Order: sequence, then C-alpha cells, then structure tokens
Amino acid sequence: MHDSFIGREKELADLNELYLQDKFQLFVLYGRRRVGKTTLLNEFCKGKDTVFYSAEQSNNKLNLEKFSSLVFSFYGESNLEPFSSWTNALSYIDERQKDKRLVLVIDEFPYLVKKNKALLSELQHLIDHRLINGNIFMILCGSYMGFMEKEVLGSKSPLFGRRTAQLHMKPFNYQTSSKFLEGFSDVQKLELYGAFGGTPLYLQQISADESVEENIKRAYLKVISYLYEETLLLLRQEVQEPGVYSAIIEAIASGYTKANEISTKIGEDSAKCLKYIRTLCELGILHKETPFGEKESSRKTIYGISDFMFRFWYRYVFSNRTLIETGAQKVVWEKRIEPDYNSYMGLVFEKVCMDYLSVKNANGDLPILFTSVGRWWGTNPVTHGQEEIDLVANDGKDYIFGECKWRNEKLDISVLNGLKEKADIFSKNRANTYYMLFSKTGFTDSLTDKAKSDSSIILVDLNEIMNF
Repeated sequence: MHDSFIGREKELADLNELYLQDKFQLFVLYGRRRVGKTTLLNEFCKGKDTVFYSAEQSNNKLNLEKFSSLVFSFYGESNLEPFSSWTNALSYIDERQKDKRLVLVIDEFPYLVKKNKALLSELQHLIDHRLINGNIFMILCGSYMGFMEKEVLGSKSPLFGRRTAQLHMKPFNYQTSSKFLEGFSDVQKLELYGAFGGTPLYLQQISADESVEENIKRAYLKVISYLYEETLLLLRQEVQEPGVYSAIIEAIASGYTKANEISTKIGEDSAKCLKYIRTLCELGILHKETPFGEKESSRKTIYGISDFMFRFWYRYVFSNRTLIETGAQKVVWEKRIEPDYNSYMGLVFEKVCMDYLSVKNANGDLPILFTSVGRWWGTNPVTHGQEEIDLVANDGKDYIFGECKWRNEKLDISVLNGLKEKADIFSKNRANTYYMLFSKTGFTDSLTDKAKSDSSIILVDLNEIMNF
C-alpha cells in the first residue's frame, strides 16, 4: 500500500498554520468526490480535539439528532434531549469550549443546506454574534462544487466574507500521480495516468507487479473489480436521473462534444440537455471549453470530461459491459482498447503538456511569462477545413504555440511547418513567437539541428516532461 499522504503535504501544512492562530476560523474545503478531502481532514484532526460530523441525505431533524448525540458523547454526556436547532447546538459547543481550541468539521455540508435553506443565515448570525469571539476551528466541506462556490463562497451567500480561508482541492497532476507509479517506465506511467486519472484512491489500485494491460484488465474489465461500477455509483450519489447523465458523458466520450451534437445523440431536447450538462460541470465531471481568446458564450464551445477515470470508463467499459459480463476481458483489451489507446492518449498527453507548461511558467523557466493558456480551433479561410492548435499561451503580443504528439515515430520538420501555418491563421498580430513541440518518441535529426540554431523552436521530449 502506498502512503496515502503523497502530494497533500502543503495543504496539511497550511491547515496546521491556521490552527496555530488562536482565533475563530471558518475554513471552506471543496472538490470533486474521491479527491481526498476526508483523508486530508482526518490527517489534520489527528491529536486535536475534534467533532467530525458527516451530514446525511436524510432531513434536518435526523441530521440534528445525529449531530446532537455526537456532541454529547464528545463531552461525555448522555440522556440529554437532542438540540432543537443548529444555533442551540453550536452555542452549546461554544459555551463548553470557552477558549479551548476545537476542530469542528461538517462534511457533506451541501446535504444539510439543501434540506434547511435557513442554515446559512443562521450560521452567519451565529458567527457574527458569538463564534467570532471564541476558539472554534470550523471546517465546512463538500463535493458539489457549484454549490460550494455559489452558496457558501459566493458574494450573494450569507456567509460571504465570513470565511477565513478556503481550498479547492483538485485531483493530482501527472507529476504527483507519477509518485504512485514507481517501477513503471515514463510511457507506462502516462498510460496508467490516462486510465486512472489523478485521484489518489484510484491510483492506489495500481500494482507495480503487473503490466499496464494487466492493471487495466484487473481494475476495469471484471464485473467484481473496484472501478467497474464506480462511475455509476458516484452519479447515483449525486443526481436524480443517472441514466440521462450517463448517456451525456458517453456521448462526449465518443466524440460528440458540442451541446447540439450531444442532445441529438441522446435524443433529449437541447434545453434539458444543457441543464444536465451544467450540473455535470458543477460536479466537476465535465468542463466547458472555448477556443483560446474567444468569449465564454462562443458558438464553438465544446464540453470535455475532466476526469480521466470517467473518460476511460465511458470510452471502453460502458459500451462493452455485455462482453465484460460474459468474461470477455481479453477480447475487449485486444479488440477495443489496445488498437485505440494511442489515439485515446492524444488528449491525455495534451493535458500533461499543459500541466508541464504551467509548472515551467510558474518557475519562470519559459521565454515568456504567460497569463493565459488554452487550446484553439477554428476554420482555415483558404481550405475551409477545421484547424486545431494543441496549446496557445500568451503575454500581450508574445505567444507560445505548442503541438503535442503521442506517436511511435519521431516528430519531423513538417509538424513544425504545419504549426507555423496554423499560428498565422490564429493571428498575424504578434511580437515574439515561440514554437514548442512535445513528442512521445523524440525528434528527427533535421528538426533537432534546426532547433539548435533557432531559439524560437523549443523541443520537449518525454524524458524532459517526466523528469525535469
């Protein structure tokens, strides 16, 4: 078993630093399911006085009763009547604590508010008139990200301005994920990252004693395997009609990425479909993408699957379930996954290159310090065909254009020339331009020579991406 605490050391240190400030704290922690929020909180609470309540999807009365008995057992009381309100419960804690530090965690906080809309205002009043003078370290935690951002952190929320800190916990990037994958080659590490994503719990399913193929077959292609039901379990936990949501994700995994394509594919009207897509975005399962430099409302908007585990599952498991349930895992691997996997990895590799670029940018290691980065797609005015640029980053009129190739052959000059042409279609109004080429298998000699004599060409191979 890996140390489950890889990669969250900084978050833990930040929490402990806040804990040492002797005053009331309201810390808001949110992020997608399974991303490790509860693990972080458990680690943080070790050795500290803690009341840790996980809200349930029942109703306000039952939640309050459960919370009451938790509080009473913390103070060694029994046979007391449950609190009649959250205000009474929290006031009781505040009273009992006096100035002694206490960590009070409310996990799955959105469940409480959905059943009791007045809770946010109640909390606000309590903080302003009472808790602010005490020593409670309150943590509100939730995985419904849209809800946490709007209802808890947003400017219209009663709690606006009350929080003392917040953390949006994200899945690991490829670098941290690789720490779970010791013993594999660089190519294998990324192939596994492409299938399992950056979620610690999924990465822990990987065994170093098995090949990439064996790991995927064991984790995904058996009816009893851990990840076989995972996506549907997560959806059922969050939404009323998992079937429709599931169909939307599958459509996107199959390449239908525009809203109108998705609604046509699943046979639902577009307004309803958009509402569902929005919910999936708020849950952090999907994300919305517009071409670099265009408005949010662009007609070219597309949707992508944020989590590689979801993307892999809907591309390879969902449509092959009948086969898997008859024990055909070998065939599914050989006929469906293996021949297609390099093309599946194209998008994964783009994300990896984007993360690499962001880290290099933060370290000041690039020829420009860019302020925005993204992908671009649009129409070639000459051929009227669709053109795509994998990476565009800019600082004013200085640009970096990037091309990412997950191929088994060396990348040659024609790719560079193609990128230059696409850059001209994107914009002719540029000062300094740099071209970055990322390749799984390295570069031809002629391209390497050209890059040596031309500082605007930057070549990045797999070894550099994985080990810089």
